[in-house]
Amino acid sequence: MLKTFSYILLLCLASIATASDIPDFSANYLVELNGIQAGELKRSLSTEENGLRRFNSVSQAKGVFSFFKPDIIKETSLWKLNSDRVQPQHYRYHRSGGDKDKMLSMEFDWANKQVSIDDKKHPWTLDLETGVLDKLVYQISLMRDLDRGIEQVDYRIADGGRLKTYKIRVLGKETITTPLGDIDTVKLTRERDDESDRQTTLWCAPALDYLPVKLEHVEDDTTFTALLRHLKGINSEQAFSQLQSASSK
Repeated sequence: MLKTFSYILLLCLASIATASDIPDFSANYLVELNGIQAGELKRSLSTEENGLRRFNSVSQAKGVFSFFKPDIIKETSLWKLNSDRVQPQHYRYHRSGGDKDKMLSMEFDWANKQVSIDDKKHPWTLDLETGVLDKLVYQISLMRDLDRGIEQVDYRIADGGRLKTYKIRVLGKETITTPLGDIDTVKLTRERDDESDRQTTLWCAPALDYLPVKLEHVEDDTTFTALLRHLKGINSEQAFSQLQSASSK
């Protein structure tokens, strides 16, 4: 009897842990440059047969912009949870379609605390610290941390052949209008050095497991914006319709 009860309890705990994690999803964003439609960004999260999670990102110029910048940028991060923390296993970056292709891969060896980096020119290794992320999967970690109520976090990122610190801060709450409707979000920024003219802002929706519904990057005189327009895997209809019905009153 006790053995049966323990087995049922374990099943319940397992289902709770699974339910609280981010589900598999696919999201499509409309990309604009200085307010002009310029392309699309696709993001997806899936689960492999071996239990690893795969986070994909593909961005591509569309329309007239594809003549000037035909590059397709693909990023993939394979990761798993280790002690309830996102732990990258493999990262790959590939830019193609333009004048120069670029490829970079990272293999994370956590047992030996090293990451092997290969850019097809001069492979090298980098010493790892506990909790290091790659520059794509940190966005999954951010979604999970926001769900815990964290308002500021510093991530150590393996980026550009060295470890960088991404400082993420919550600015407040804001309602964002998207092609899917209005939705409440948490507004965040990535703090940079005072001398940097770059500014990155994200709007993440609590009703969508803190998925970003808007991303904005400002550099020099260029503003890059990505706005969510399609979503599968996360119940978006209820999230948006609740706000729409409330605003009509």
